[in-house]
Amino acid sequence: MGFDPSTLFFAAGISAVALALTMFGAWLQNRLDVFLIGWMLGMSSLGAGAVIYSAYPPQPVVILICLTLQTVGFVSVYLSARLFTGTPVHWRIAIILALAAVAAVIVPISSGRDGVGVAIFNVIAAVLLFLCAQEYWRAREQSPLSIVALSGLYAIAGVSFLACGLVLIYERQWQLVGRPANWAESFNAVVSIAGITGIGALSLGLNHSRMASRLSKEAATDALTGLMNRRALFSNFVANRLRPGDAVIVFDLDRFKSINDRYGHRAGDITLHQFAEELRSNARPQDLVARLGGEEFVLVMRQVSVAEATATAERIRAAFSATPLKVNDTAVLVTASAGVAFAVSEDDDFEHVMHRADLALYRAKNSGRDRVLTELQVVA
Repeated sequence: MGFDPSTLFFAAGISAVALALTMFGAWLQNRLDVFLIGWMLGMSSLGAGAVIYSAYPPQPVVILICLTLQTVGFVSVYLSARLFTGTPVHWRIAIILALAAVAAVIVPISSGRDGVGVAIFNVIAAVLLFLCAQEYWRAREQSPLSIVALSGLYAIAGVSFLACGLVLIYERQWQLVGRPANWAESFNAVVSIAGITGIGALSLGLNHSRMASRLSKEAATDALTGLMNRRALFSNFVANRLRPGDAVIVFDLDRFKSINDRYGHRAGDITLHQFAEELRSNARPQDLVARLGGEEFVLVMRQVSVAEATATAERIRAAFSATPLKVNDTAVLVTASAGVAFAVSEDDDFEHVMHRADLALYRAKNSGRDRVLTELQVVA
């Protein structure tokens, strides 16, 4: 026995509500993902509206509620797509446009032309779905296969709603005596239930992938400075060995403990953050910058001359030492010392070269601090 469009719309509505509950559960696991709330609200509104639309009750008030719910649902889904892809959302403009869309649907229905209102609703839904498809298409580099499939499903859903609206306009059905019955409605019913299932599965999969990627990044990142942490730095050199011509520069902030003791830990955090920014601004795209822990940092420079590596370390030291830190309305000068070592053969592993850089650093500390020494100078 086949299913009529009413049954499919009802099933689509139940599926949307179930998906909304699933998304709410996902949000409870990670409340940083605000777009999940938008998806949940959007799918809840769409689901409730679809269930009502499956019966298309004759009361104009109920029809108004049904189409208002679905219009708000589509707007919410579109805004969630923008949040997911990182596109800025101008909330005031979004609210005004949402109210305008709802008004465009309910005004003709209130005046007795429900066919006009339904046609306008379908066109608005199509536009919003096409915009969703566009948003995901722009972000396809994040996960090409899944996002292209997601974008395609939104586009197909948009085509099905546009077809519903155009058929009503073509057949001049300005007043309806029940839910529209034509090929476009049947097509839309099938696409709706298939689309909700596919979009839901892909969206949850993308969110899970993004969350795993975020956790992996957090595990590799120093929380205070945003630099690579010690674990990530050493892991990087398990598979990617140093090559002859690479330099390892180890920095240490001089008398850092006294900053914490005298001005407090917040002052210490500001000091660490400012030095991290100095490192970032002097590192090249191919270089690696990390905080080893405490007040110790590392800059790994790929394929660099002795003179260039030493000059870079000196430039970082001089710029940091010459920049007063604003702590409790007091200007505080903090200095840094550095040791530089170089990979000279294929057998030089990272830990060995960094150990030599550490020895140069300790020599710089014992020579008066606020200076840069290379391992060559230490040997000399």
